[in-house]
Amino acid sequence: MIYKSQHLKAFGYLSLKGMAMDYLRHMMRILKLDATVYDELAAGGLPMRYCMINVTVLGLIYGLASTQFAKQLLAAKPDAAVAFNPLMILMVGISIAFFMHGGLSLFVWVFCRGIGGNPQFMPTYLYIGMSALALWPLAPAVSAFQAGLTGGALNGYAAAAVLYGAAVIFVAVKAASQLSPVKMTLAALATMVYIGCFLYLWL
Repeated sequence: MIYKSQHLKAFGYLSLKGMAMDYLRHMMRILKLDATVYDELAAGGLPMRYCMINVTVLGLIYGLASTQFAKQLLAAKPDAAVAFNPLMILMVGISIAFFMHGGLSLFVWVFCRGIGGNPQFMPTYLYIGMSALALWPLAPAVSAFQAGLTGGALNGYAAAAVLYGAAVIFVAVKAASQLSPVKMTLAALATMVYIGCFLYLWL
């Protein structure tokens, strides 16, 4: 029985390790703009799992960054710091990430569907969720802007993060919508205008 228990533990460890390695390998392909990875993941039934992981981590990064900036702002206001709740900020950060993900997915899907893209919504939702990995570096910059921070270095970092994240999402949406390069470019331009207007109002 002891041997069997040890064997099961070892098998479970190897299984988790294998899943972690598969996840890292797939994410590296997404970051390298490999469009073929999405169909492979769909065939393996992995998009939902990876989507939930990547969007949740995006929200956590945003929440943690917001927590740190909030601590700095509240350092000069001891009375306001009493009501400070880091856990609540983290939960709000995750909620915002899923809200943004859902809103962006719906907008992109409607636009792509209108010009002949895939009529199914879930591929767009899941593929954008998986590509949210590329937005992880952008989350702290958004939080910094919301805290009132500015500067050339921060602006340059945010611009680079936006451009790279947009490139990764472009590949993901193209794979989901199955649009031609020309139509996908039009969809991307419309999406960039939408995101720019939304961030302008949000920030």
